[in-house]
Amino acid sequence: MRVGIFASLVLVGLLSTGCVTKSTYELALDDLDQTRSSLSSAEATIGEQQGMIESNEAEIRRTKEELEELKRQKSLLEDGYAEAQYRLDDSADRLSESESRLNESKSQLEKMRLIEEETKKRNEIYARFVSELQKMIDGGQLTVSIEQGRIVINLPNNVLFASGHTSVNAAGQEALKQIGGVLKEFSDRRFQIEGHTDNVPIKSPRFPSNWELSTARALSVVHLMVAEGVRPENVSAAGFGEFQPRADNETKEGQALNRRIEIIMLPDLDILSNELPKVTQ
Repeated sequence: MRVGIFASLVLVGLLSTGCVTKSTYELALDDLDQTRSSLSSAEATIGEQQGMIESNEAEIRRTKEELEELKRQKSLLEDGYAEAQYRLDDSADRLSESESRLNESKSQLEKMRLIEEETKKRNEIYARFVSELQKMIDGGQLTVSIEQGRIVINLPNNVLFASGHTSVNAAGQEALKQIGGVLKEFSDRRFQIEGHTDNVPIKSPRFPSNWELSTARALSVVHLMVAEGVRPENVSAAGFGEFQPRADNETKEGQALNRRIEIIMLPDLDILSNELPKVTQ
């Protein structure tokens, strides 16, 4: 293009001097046409390149917009993932809690089943006691009851002991022999012999208080039970003195009810723990 411009200038110069030949003039015109053609081609190329630049700029803008949209979608997906993860963790926690409650329910159900079995066994033993001791019950020598889930055989002291004494009398020995014959059949059960008195104080070298008297009487019954075949590891003695009365000590009748020996069949403590509901009678 520079050559064409130069040729045009030369042509103008020659014409201005008036000494240019025809062939030189034609050559100059040809060169001018070529220059114009090159210029037109260059302008077209520039136009194409400008169009391409504009197209590329538009593409860049679209790409930026798409990138921003992808970033927005990525942020939404991340938020959605976080929410989904939260829900998953929450569901896992609730599932774990449900499984824990289910296991606890199963455990409680098993405990209740054991309680039911123990209650059934206790009631069967109670019926057996009543049946085999019915004559003594009818004769007023003893009572059989269920109290706080325990079978209680209650013998008034006047059936077993003279006032202030711990040796079991003949009638009492006969009564305890019959009772021992029943108890020894339940070798898997534990029994506690409990001595109780009224609130009339006793004080002697041998019995400083009603505790010693009630405990000594309970021990006398324990020895007779063992002699009748009750396993010694299944029987124990306890003295409560006047501190667990059954009746009002203000009357003679009440005092008579409070002077007693109670033979308690203890429940299975492995089953009937403090955590479990109280066994109903």
